[in-house]
Amino acid sequence: MNRFLPVFLLFLIAFASAHAKRSGPAKVEPIIHEGVRYEAPNENGRRAIIRASDAKTGKQLWEKEIFTVTVKPDLEQDVQWVFIKRLSIEQQKLIIVATNGKSYALNLDTREVLKLD
Repeated sequence: MNRFLPVFLLFLIAFASAHAKRSGPAKVEPIIHEGVRYEAPNENGRRAIIRASDAKTGKQLWEKEIFTVTVKPDLEQDVQWVFIKRLSIEQQKLIIVATNGKSYALNLDTREVLKLD
C-alpha cells in the first residue's frame, strides 16, 4: 500500500496544477457594420486587438491595438491575461468589453480608442 502513496501524490499534484491553469478565451462573435467585419482574435491575453476586414472579400483593412497587459514576473502569467469578451456597435463606435470588466470605445472613423471605465 505504501508504494502507491508516491504515485497517488504525484497524481494529485499534477491534477491540482492542471486544474489551476486558466482556460483559453471564449470566442467573441465578430460584428459586421457597413460592409466591414470587426473581430477580436484574442491571440495571447497580453495584447488586445481589433481586426477590420472587408465583409465580402475577407481582405484585412486594418488592425488596431486596444490595450496591452503588463505581466508581473512574480505572478503566474495566465491569471494576469485579459481578453476581449464582447463587441457591440453604438453611434459609429465599436464598444469593446474586456474580461476584467473594463470597456473601451473605438471610433470607427478616426480609430481613436477611448477608455470608458
